Amino acid sequence: MEPIVLFGIQFTLSLVAYVLIAFWYVAPRLSRLPRELAVVPLLWVHVFRVVGGTILAPGAVGPGVPMEFRTMIGFGDLITAFIALLALTALRIRLPSAIAVVWLLLIVGMLDTVNAIVQSMRFNVFTYALGVNWVIVTIYVPALLVSSLLIFLNGRSRSLRALSQPIRQTLELEEEDGGGRREAGEGLQREDQQRLPWSSR
Repeated sequence: MEPIVLFGIQFTLSLVAYVLIAFWYVAPRLSRLPRELAVVPLLWVHVFRVVGGTILAPGAVGPGVPMEFRTMIGFGDLITAFIALLALTALRIRLPSAIAVVWLLLIVGMLDTVNAIVQSMRFNVFTYALGVNWVIVTIYVPALLVSSLLIFLNGRSRSLRALSQPIRQTLELEEEDGGGRREAGEGLQREDQQRLPWSSR
């Protein structure tokens, strides 16, 4: 199998999986939170872009991978991870500019991710030994794209709520149904206790 074909299959399957996880499980729950709280777990996904700096380590990739490409990708990820930490800190201490830092991260992060994909094609790096960087690109980068989408939708809070509304309604119904079952179970338990011969009644 051609490396680029394998990459396409793995990347696409990972992307689809993350999208389903995001809109089936993550978005419905985040939509219940205030915007400043909902964005926090999404920012943590970007903090670990430090792993992208691995490409700068000696022997991390084959000697055929251009240094220009390695430098661009490695430092781009490290800078974006640093901005993610800044955004989290700003939110934690409630700086007035916190949301602006989040938007800065979103813009820089998306530009860095898209640029990494474009440059990968430009330098045809998938024909070289990439080591663990292959896993990073096919498994972690799709997560970055999906989390970036959720951050954007969270910034437009109505969008996130609208997209997750059907699933949120299902969750609320399940919670109500679960509460009803618990109450019914407690009622039956009380009746059983009343029927027991050693019951105080």
